[in-house]
Amino acid sequence: MKHFTNILLLVLACFGLHAQEIDTFILHQPISKYDTIIYKRIVRFDKDDSLYHVEDYFENGQIQMKGTYRSFDKNVKENYWCNYKTNTKQGLYQTWYENGNPESKYNYLDGKKNGICEEFYSNGQISDRGYWIPDDIEGNTRGMRQGNFKGWSKDGELLYDFDYDHGLKVNPIDTNYHYLIYTPSDYEPDSLKEYPLIIYLHGGSHRGTDLKKLYGYGIPDQIYRGREFPFVIAAPQCPVLIRWSTDNWFENFFAEITSKYRIDTNRVYLTGMSLGGSGTWYLAIKYPEKFAAIAPMSGFTSHIESISKNSDNLIDIPIWAFHGVIDETVPVEETDRMIEKLKGKNKNLRYTRMPEVGHWIQWLVYPEQELYDWFLKYDKRNK
Repeated sequence: MKHFTNILLLVLACFGLHAQEIDTFILHQPISKYDTIIYKRIVRFDKDDSLYHVEDYFENGQIQMKGTYRSFDKNVKENYWCNYKTNTKQGLYQTWYENGNPESKYNYLDGKKNGICEEFYSNGQISDRGYWIPDDIEGNTRGMRQGNFKGWSKDGELLYDFDYDHGLKVNPIDTNYHYLIYTPSDYEPDSLKEYPLIIYLHGGSHRGTDLKKLYGYGIPDQIYRGREFPFVIAAPQCPVLIRWSTDNWFENFFAEITSKYRIDTNRVYLTGMSLGGSGTWYLAIKYPEKFAAIAPMSGFTSHIESISKNSDNLIDIPIWAFHGVIDETVPVEETDRMIEKLKGKNKNLRYTRMPEVGHWIQWLVYPEQELYDWFLKYDKRNK
């Protein structure tokens, strides 16, 4: 705590007569159901620019975040890539790792990314750099990728060099993703029985080339624990720094799964959380004829223009959406917006909006039986 005391004295000295406008306190930030990080937060409202100037510090005294906000709830700490509903970033926003290396450097306009934005690995190597634009989608908390984006590995190897148009990659390539596969205990190679299929899309932390990472949560976690399902379950893995919407992988994946395994293509279900929740919305809009029902969870929907513009593609697909109200990683308004667009159009629309639940909502859904029973109610032949 000595480091925090020194920081506070320095700030007070810098602001002199304005010291009475500084609010300094300890902020407890839950990062999971069981873990909490403690930060020192200093908030100063500047009457000259009408902005809240905010600094957060790790317990070791290293600055963690420095940014300016047009509106601000001092007790909320959202992730760097979005705005929580009460907080509107305005201007330069930076974050650091506990070792002192930069984590992100963004520019914001009225709560949306605007201009060049950068992200870094903890070793100091830049991981991502690209240009963002604000947009006119109501409630958008991110902005959209527009123009050139580059991504690097931790060792500095260039991984991609893409151009984007309103959130979608220009000239996506046809590619194949590796995947986990689960077959029911009564699946026999020489049988003619066909099985329903669940396609599960993981979140951002499980991207890469190591399929074992997928067992960390969600449906693969349930399989790892020994749970049995009456479905074939396929869980593809998205490459590092890539989104489910970046390239054309789904058609190749779907063709391979349905040719190698006995799939009832009238009972194909799609679900995912966070990055995978966003991917669920996107793929269902792009391929509405493929799915008997979908269950998107806690995913961004405003970062790609086509998701918002083509929501009517979903009116004939049963949807059960999930989102935690106090999610500070992907604000609940990202799902609220899609539900409002579909109300009165989709007769099989269900929304579980969980109060007092954050971004770890998947631990409350996938371990329970109700979602799987709900999937099995739907068969495209019965529409």
